[in-house]
Amino acid sequence: MLLMLSRKTKEAIKTGLAMTIAYGIALSMDWEKPYWAGFAVAMISLATTGQSLNKGALRMAGTLVTTIVALTFIALFAQERWLFMLFLSAYVGFCTYMMGGAKHKYFWHVCGFVCAVICMSAGPNAIKAFETAVLRVQETGLGILVYSLISIFIWPVTSRADFETAAVKLLATQKQLFR
Repeated sequence: MLLMLSRKTKEAIKTGLAMTIAYGIALSMDWEKPYWAGFAVAMISLATTGQSLNKGALRMAGTLVTTIVALTFIALFAQERWLFMLFLSAYVGFCTYMMGGAKHKYFWHVCGFVCAVICMSAGPNAIKAFETAVLRVQETGLGILVYSLISIFIWPVTSRADFETAAVKLLATQKQLFR
């Protein structure tokens, strides 16, 4: 007997499976904050595979860029807490400003909050900051990788049919205008 599942049920199963696998891997590796991998899965879970892969790429790129920024701030202002807070605030403000633009809003969102997470969780300890940054990159990457693989191989949802329909309509309109 073939069991028919709704699209919402399939998406819930995919997200739940990816989150369970990501948590399981992070816990088996004895990583300090396995919920970061789960957050990555939850945040990139979207309607189509392409949308999820795009959001995952933006999240990973933002995490990598802001890791460098956060470690630079901590290295430059290790003994100057007021300057540190000034530059961190200015950076988060810049990221907030860039979120208002037309392109890559999610990238700038991730850049802003991950920098604050890394800087604030480290405190004055530069070694802890590096460990936190590496852990954040690892767990975010793990969550994105796991969800991407699950999304691609289990009930993939694409927007190809919509694209082809729009292309046919556009072609028909162009032919009509040409005549």
